[in-house]
Amino acid sequence: MDTKSELKYNFLSQDFGSEDHISPDLDRYTSIAAGYAQVENAIAVLSDLKECTSYIFYGGMAETLGLCSKGECHHINSIWEEEIFKYIPQDDLEKKHLDELRFVHFLKNRLPENFSDYRLITHISITGSNGQTHHITHRINYIATEVNGSIRLALCIYGFDDGVGPATSYIHNTASGEIFRLEQQDYNDMLSEREKEILQLIDQGRLSKEIADALSISIHTVNRHRQNILSKLGVSNSIEACRIAKRLNLI
Repeated sequence: MDTKSELKYNFLSQDFGSEDHISPDLDRYTSIAAGYAQVENAIAVLSDLKECTSYIFYGGMAETLGLCSKGECHHINSIWEEEIFKYIPQDDLEKKHLDELRFVHFLKNRLPENFSDYRLITHISITGSNGQTHHITHRINYIATEVNGSIRLALCIYGFDDGVGPATSYIHNTASGEIFRLEQQDYNDMLSEREKEILQLIDQGRLSKEIADALSISIHTVNRHRQNILSKLGVSNSIEACRIAKRLNLI
């Protein structure tokens, strides 16, 4: 499983609850996305993480890239805009998804009602249908949450990079103007010290019984920690947990 799949698991495993106060306003949110595409000549993607659908609005840059005509809107049954991803180099795409995983962790330490104040800025490249590579600024906001705090709507904006801002990824609080550099954020609290210790032993190939003996704890406790690790990192097995933990410098 790659980071994109891990991020998807993180999103789709959310508990959205039974109360839905977002759907009645979905037309308003799609109008906002369409407005970005029109005013900024950008590509705007509004993704509904509960319904697993997305609306992609294409501005003028779509014609420059040779993707489609300006003004087109595509409604797809996915939270990912694969028709855009295929033009992004794999390394850039992996970096984009890892940055978004870090962004989700950053937001978990904020109040859900303030999530929409923050946006993640990432710099990537896109190779158009004519083979020409363009520098792109990708922005993402999680613009709506359900009453229980689950992220419901994500808004992504792709635009040509003006070369003015820094090339590193960062989080911007649009309400206060604060800037948070991703590389300066502390991800250590994603896992407890005991969970990191167990994950390091898992990475060494130790079995649950061996880990239990080494740490003088029960196998039941080891397995409970294993499940907590998978849940916190949004992955489905220990191999993926070790890989993503290393990318985040947790082990």
